[in-house]
Amino acid sequence: MKQILLVLFTITMLACGGGDPAPTPTPPTPTVSVATLVKKVWTASSVQWDGVTKYEKASTSNVVQGYSQYKLDLSTSGSVTLTEFDGKIFTGTYTVATDEKSLTLNGLTSAEGAPTGTGGTIVYTILSTPTASALSLQQTTAYVKASSAIVKLGLVAP
Repeated sequence: MKQILLVLFTITMLACGGGDPAPTPTPPTPTVSVATLVKKVWTASSVQWDGVTKYEKASTSNVVQGYSQYKLDLSTSGSVTLTEFDGKIFTGTYTVATDEKSLTLNGLTSAEGAPTGTGGTIVYTILSTPTASALSLQQTTAYVKASSAIVKLGLVAP
């Protein structure tokens, strides 16, 4: 009789799903917006003008040494301070597009005016999703200060 009850119990458990418990679902990883990821102070790691490398942080023979002082400060939401490779400092505002694919610096100015040839606006394409320590940008138009080249910036957050 005990054997019959044991068999019936086993059959009941198997039929009712009494086997392994269902796995606990993994909660989705929260996504962090690009606007949040870029909110840092960035410095130049690598710079290209029309695909030609002009600066590498680790190099001692850079064509444009001034990029060692380049800084893009986006740490205050909506406000930007840009220190160019020629040492000039500009302030203004910034926005990240709603599609998170571009970064626009607006109203850039200093005591000497706006960055040469920009009218105070520089627009970058965000080339890949920023990380905690890396941001890759490319200007959407040629930049007069860079010999009228398209500038590609590999930036790092120290």
